[in-house]
Amino acid sequence: MSIDIAKKVLEEWFSRRGLRLEYEGDRELVLIEGNNKIYVRISSEEFPTESYIIDELSATMKDRLKYNKAYIAFPRNARGLINGKLFRSHWVGVYLYDIANTLGDPDKAVEELIPSIPIQLQQGVGEGIERRISEIERELDDLKGSVEKLDVKSLMRDVSELKERLSKIENIVNDLANKVSKLESMGITTTITPSGGRESNVANELPDFLSNNPWIEVLKRRGGGNG
Repeated sequence: MSIDIAKKVLEEWFSRRGLRLEYEGDRELVLIEGNNKIYVRISSEEFPTESYIIDELSATMKDRLKYNKAYIAFPRNARGLINGKLFRSHWVGVYLYDIANTLGDPDKAVEELIPSIPIQLQQGVGEGIERRISEIERELDDLKGSVEKLDVKSLMRDVSELKERLSKIENIVNDLANKVSKLESMGITTTITPSGGRESNVANELPDFLSNNPWIEVLKRRGGGNG
């Protein structure tokens, strides 16, 4: 179904009711009714799926706050597929148009199936939002430019080199830990005596029948003195 024909049918119907056309897009009409600005999105799907209807509603909601009323115009055959609760909850109305009926009564070519719930626009809010969106877009562009300037490859090389060095250090530490563990398991540890000398635990390991013999202590002291 031609969108151009549908737009013509809708424009004539609105004109008969005193609405003035302010803007016409590929699939959009913006009309003025007194102090109200009305947005109409035109669909050409005669049997729209639920996902298609949701997409159309989402597209309409993007600019909903700019207009007092908003509608989506579907071909008349889509009547039974329209979820009234869904549209009312989003304050969006529905028109049904019938191209074939233009040959008969033009006033019956369009039907307001679901009235749009009007909202009161606050002056300057739309302009403020648009300015903020423009600022955010500029900030995103600046951020994108900063990221593009970064030497990512150089950073990746540095990180890779640091990881390699860390891996080598971990291997050295693990090797030392293994060696210390082996020495401890063999009983080869060194202690510092009060006199400042070093005494091996291996040398002190005597049989039980000699360990408490007082003559052994005497001989050890003499040996230490002669040394």
